[in-house]
Amino acid sequence: MTAKTIWLILRKDVLIELRTREVLTSMALFAVLIVVVFAFAFSLDETRAKLVGPGIIWVTILFAGTLGLYRLFDRERDHAAMSGLLLAPAGPLAVYIAKVLGLVIFITVTEIIVLPLMLAFIGVPLPLEGIPLFALALLLGVLGFSLVAVLFGGMLASTRLREVLIPIVVYPVVVPVIIGGVKLTGAAMGDGLPGEADNWLRLMAGFDIIYLALCPWVFTRVMVE
Repeated sequence: MTAKTIWLILRKDVLIELRTREVLTSMALFAVLIVVVFAFAFSLDETRAKLVGPGIIWVTILFAGTLGLYRLFDRERDHAAMSGLLLAPAGPLAVYIAKVLGLVIFITVTEIIVLPLMLAFIGVPLPLEGIPLFALALLLGVLGFSLVAVLFGGMLASTRLREVLIPIVVYPVVVPVIIGGVKLTGAAMGDGLPGEADNWLRLMAGFDIIYLALCPWVFTRVMVE
């Protein structure tokens, strides 16, 4: 029953997005705008691109993911839709998992669209041997961000100042994962010390496990109350 409820909620979000294209369009345009601003603000050669490029990439992902989170929960604010979802037989856990998967999917699709433009605009070199590490960093970073963002997004969805409060509470919690993503991205581009990537990889995986253990539990307790 839980898997079926998760699938139905996720399918609903994906079908609505396929019809409206509100979330992906907003995220992609916002991400492209950030990249263009950074590209024109800095005169980057190859050396500087390796130093600041990973940070620009992760700032773009973070901001675009936050915008996607707003849009993902906006649909549930009208007509007490969130309350209806929480009354599903599988309970709040199914809602949480479905929303996390939806946010991961939307951010991933945005990355596929924007990252090639980002690398071209900024001039960040990404060797072929660094692609697997880069992809792993993106996977762990997006998963960690989504786990935390959906927790606080659901808790603050009905508040007035959610656009202000959500970044204030989410960003400090996901800082370790974002820093790890920046360092791993730099390593994938040939920057950093040999063997340093393993330490950052363990850090990101460790925090993802912590988020995976705590966030669903907190969500089910808070949303029921």
